[in-house]
Formats: sequence, C-alpha cells, structure tokens
Amino acid sequence: MASTTPPLQLLDCYDIIIAGGGTAGCVLAARLTEDAHQNLSVLLLEAGPNANSDFRVSTPGLFTLAIDNPELDWQFMSEPSPGLNGRKVAFPRGKCLGGSSAINLMALIYPSKAGLDAWEELGNPGWGWEGLAPYYRKSQRHCPPPKDVEEALALDYIDPKVQGTNGPICSSYPQSLNPLEKAWVDTWKGLQKAITGDPLTGVGTGGYTSPASVDPVSGERSHAGSAYLAPALHRTNLHVLTGVMVDKIEVDDRGGGEGLVATAVTFTHEGKAYTAHADGEVIVSAGTIGSPALLERSGIGSKALCEALCIKNYIDNSNVGENLQDHVMCGISYEVQDGVATADMFRDPTVIQKAMEQYQASRSGPLAGGGGYNFAYTPLTDFINPQKPKEELKALLDRHLPHSADPKFKAEKLHYAFNRSIIESPSEASASLCMIQVQFNGHKERAKETFGILEPENYITLVPQLAHPFSRGSVHIQSKDAVVHPKIEANYLSHPLDAEILGRHMQQVETIASSPPLAAFLKPSGRRLPDSQDAHTLARAIELVRHSATSNYHPSGTCAMMPADLGGVVNERGNIQSTVYAVAEKGADLIAEDLAKRLDAKLEV
Repeated sequence: MASTTPPLQLLDCYDIIIAGGGTAGCVLAARLTEDAHQNLSVLLLEAGPNANSDFRVSTPGLFTLAIDNPELDWQFMSEPSPGLNGRKVAFPRGKCLGGSSAINLMALIYPSKAGLDAWEELGNPGWGWEGLAPYYRKSQRHCPPPKDVEEALALDYIDPKVQGTNGPICSSYPQSLNPLEKAWVDTWKGLQKAITGDPLTGVGTGGYTSPASVDPVSGERSHAGSAYLAPALHRTNLHVLTGVMVDKIEVDDRGGGEGLVATAVTFTHEGKAYTAHADGEVIVSAGTIGSPALLERSGIGSKALCEALCIKNYIDNSNVGENLQDHVMCGISYEVQDGVATADMFRDPTVIQKAMEQYQASRSGPLAGGGGYNFAYTPLTDFINPQKPKEELKALLDRHLPHSADPKFKAEKLHYAFNRSIIESPSEASASLCMIQVQFNGHKERAKETFGILEPENYITLVPQLAHPFSRGSVHIQSKDAVVHPKIEANYLSHPLDAEILGRHMQQVETIASSPPLAAFLKPSGRRLPDSQDAHTLARAIELVRHSATSNYHPSGTCAMMPADLGGVVNERGNIQSTVYAVAEKGADLIAEDLAKRLDAKLEV
C-alpha cells in the first residue's frame, strides 16, 4: 500500500543547512537562530528522534538503557584490532537530537592548556587555550552542591572566576554525600596527589570530584538537545527534521575564485527522497563516524575510494576519514564489602522500583546523578622508578619513538613530539583515571554487556584512559548507501607505547585500590574482574590491557582541522563532551561572522 504520509514542506532555499543534530549540531542550530541572527533561516537534519522527553535519556541513572539501544544509538562496531587480541569494540554514538550528549555518562572533563595550544600550533590560529577557554565558560552554568557536600568532597579547588554562570549546560556535583565519593578524594589526599588546580584553568593534576552535565533542580540530564535546542524550537527561522537519512551533499563548481560550493543536501524521510537547497552554508556535523562517511558519499575524499564505489570525486583528499583517535580505557573491578551500596544492586527489581519511586517523587536518589564524579589527572612520571625516573622514561621513549623516514601518518613527527613532551612532564597527564560504582566488563564486545550487571557481587571499578594515544585508525564508507555502516579500523594499541603507558597506569590502579581509606570499602581477598587478571607487574598489566581494553567512546580526528599537508580536512575556519560544546560555540560565532561578510559583499555589488 502506498504511503499516505504528506510530503515534507521545505523552503525554496535555506541560509544554513546543518547535517546532523547531535551535540555540535544542536549548539549551532540554537546559536545561529538567536535574535541577533533572526534573518537567517536554518534547517537541522537528524536521523534519530526527538528524545528529550524519553525517560531513558532524561533520567541520568538510566543511561545504560540508552547506550546500545537501536532506537537511540547507531551501534557502530569496529573491525578486529590485533592489539586487543583480535577483539572488536563497540562505538556507541547517539542517534537522536543531542547525539552522544544524550546517551553518555555525563562527565564534564576538561583538556589541558598544553593540549589545546598544540592544536593551535598545528596551523589553527585562534584554537588554542586562550581562544577556546571563553567558549567552555559560555557553554556551561556552574551549579554548586549543598555546603556539606562541597566541604566533604573538597570542592575548594574550584576557581569561581573561570566558571560559567549562565550557559545552557548545567555543570553540577553530587547533591548528597556518598561515602565512596568522599573516600576517593580522601585517598588522593592521603597519597599527597589531590588536584593541584581547577581543570577549567587548563592546568592541574591529581584526584578530585568532577562535575557532570545534570540539572540539579530537575534531576535530569542536561544535554545539547534539551539545554540548547529545546528552547529554540519555537523560532520561526529554525526548521528541524528528525527521522531523516542524509544521503549526500550536492556541490557546484562556480569558478571565478569561488571554486566548489555546497549548494544542497539530499536526504530520505519515510522512504521519500528530498533535496534541500542552501544559499549560505552547508555544515557537516554528523560526528567522528558520520561526517567522513557523508563527505565520501558526496565525492569529497580519496579519489580511489570514490571511484571504486562509483561516486564522482570532486575533491581528492585522502585525509578524509583518517587520523581516528580514541581514549582507550581499561578497568579492574574490585568486590566491595557487604553493605556497601553500588549500582550493581540494581539487579534486584525491588531496588530499582524504590529508586524510581524516589526519583519520581523528589528528583533525587541514585537515578538523579551522573555516571561518574570521581576523576584524576595522572602524569606518567608518578609511576616510574623514583630512583631513576628521567633515565627510565627516556629509555622507554627512545625505544619506541625512533626517527622514521617513512611516517605512518602525515603529522606523525609533530604528534610524537607533543606526546613525548606530555609524557616527560610531571605536570601534564598522560591518562585520566575514574572510579565508577558498578562492575565493568571491558572485554565484552557489546556496550550493553560492558556496562551490564553480569556477575552476582557488588563492585567498584577503577578505569584509566589514555589521554594522548599514539595509535591511529580510520573510518571509510563501504557503500554509497547511507544505511550501510562505514568500516571502522580502530587499530587500538597498534603503537607499542600505548600498551606500555596504559599498562603503567593500570599498575597505579592497584596502588589506589590498596590505599586508605578506599581500601577499607573493598572486601579482603574479594573477587575482582576480569577473573584471573591483575596489574601487579608491568607484564601482567600489559596482558590485562590487551585482554580487556576498550573504547572510552571519545573517537575524534577523522575530519582533522589542520593544514592539508599535515593530514587536515578543514581549515581553522571549520570545526570531545566539554570540548565539543566549546568548539561548536566558537564555530557558531565564526559561521555567523563569515555569513555577515558574505552578505556585506553582496550588498556592495
């Protein structure tokens, strides 16, 4: 039977079309339709639904119901990684308005000043710490907890001068005192490794209580779809379409100095094909996996790949889809003492029911908090032999960072030099470490099993994540059909230093777990996950990493912003949770600025 759904009503032409209504797409759509830009018409296209009112999205403690759910998650899967003993790894990506900010664990973790300044030095003026710091503040609203919680969790590290005050995203902390969270902070104090500065200043290492993107008043997740886009949906100059699959971008060679110009976007909705035309900008905002795939389907990418799939190639840029990076992570779960409450207790339906009743009545309790508030920025130098730290570290780097006449990627020399500077610095973190109050099964292939309550005991898990991996992967289409998932070659731990560094951070996990007062919460001789694995020696730690490491769900880099000769796809006028917000905020300002210049030029003619 033929569909009776009426066709979509589109404008003849839009000033801006945004392909992808994820984290950045929602920020852009909201900012570019504000009163200052009320003459701009904006079309936002999103493959998933508007899930702002979906309890699996809005309820912070139910994020495990959203991740790996085909209604809300693209459910991408990598190819086997030899460095992970041939395991595949899940790549959850949000498939709804707000994208991955609507299904993630809500942690707000900030990058270092050195990291962003290195990005700028790659040929991206204005994208260093000084250029982006104002946009971190612009995106967030600092929401302090009750005074007793603030004191117990040692939140005196917070610098009020650098906090956002009226941004859309709530940056909040636990609203009630959890003994495990206090033990985390006190353990780092006891080790004399408590945080040395506010991460929002771009400096500081050590353990601390981190914020999460949760509205403490409503008890709901604060994400791009709800905090940015929802308040803008009434605007007459914003048109949002959900449930659409973008096929490709149409381009036109106008010559006369303009060259190739994106003029339209073709997409399908409920089986019908449509074309939306753009007079100003077409913004590709489909994420680390979707954006390179969309570019390649549009003939922008490797000429050989496009021609092999019978796609006309407009721009031969083999950098598209390359340079994939991720914060690979690994964890050890420790069984807790009887009576210590963790999220593993949710295996009991009566516990879930009680938590739901509390949440519905007062927007409080275990379902009202983020997925993790306990973090640490950890330099590698903390874990090298204290008698000969510099010598051992230099030997490690010299062994694995030889000068190569045949680099594996274009920016290899610059990237390796930056990573080496981070690893050798006692004030820069080569990993971040978090504690989650639930068991963790990183060796499992699917994300719902990774965070699944599969074992009968209650656990906490300590999880280090590489901050600056050396390994590189890629994302490339396998078909011109947008429904076919691209091929993801993650190549985790393909560079030997990644296993060496993550292994050393796994050794730190054992130190933290055996240190008071956290150790008192763990059952002596209790079970640990994965079974028969530990990190008491470096060799054992590296074996554990290859057995159980997985994605931290922070893929990036496949449309790199840097010069083409270094592997770039977009320049400094183009554009991971906190950083995506900041980049999108700055990107919105740049796009509006460019459109204003273009309009002025037209008026002069």
